[in-house]
Amino acid sequence: MNSPWDVRYANQEALYGKEPNAFLAQTLPEFKVGSILLPCDGEGRNGLFAARQGWEVHAFDGSQVGVKTAERWASEAGVKMHCTVCDAFDFVPVQAFDVVGLFYAHMPPDQRAEFHVRAMNWLKPGGTLLLEGFHVDQLQFHSGGPRNESMLFTPEMLAQDFIELDISQNEFLQVSLDEGPLHQGRASVVRFVGTKK
Repeated sequence: MNSPWDVRYANQEALYGKEPNAFLAQTLPEFKVGSILLPCDGEGRNGLFAARQGWEVHAFDGSQVGVKTAERWASEAGVKMHCTVCDAFDFVPVQAFDVVGLFYAHMPPDQRAEFHVRAMNWLKPGGTLLLEGFHVDQLQFHSGGPRNESMLFTPEMLAQDFIELDISQNEFLQVSLDEGPLHQGRASVVRFVGTKK
């Protein structure tokens, strides 16, 4: 095992549950089925949901253990996902995507903006970026996420990072998370939707 995430995923399966992120489950059906890229998808719960909806799913994560679980879950569900073990800054797609979904993909502050530019570049023209992540107010809760404020989001930060997108949603709200043992309880999040011009 090569990373702390490998150890975490090896010690307990479904750390974030097996059901998809609620925002993804709510939002994805609004789009015409196509291709979706899910960076940092861990054990593949979001990819599994999209594949079951008929999407062509590409996902990657830095954890070999997480990706192996994703592949097994897909096989057990009888759906296809293209899963890759890869660092977010090494990933080179073979195509552009209709949707890119970033769910709790928090980066150190010196890498965040670059990662978000990469995510925009993975979109087709007219493609949509979906994001949910922890707001800086999450530090008052214990329902998950980085404990480093500089790794958390604000709508203003995301508006600047994704200034090239046509933004249709960028809001701070409190939700109740029920996503496996690591995301449980009241949480402060930002939800974002932007379309590549």
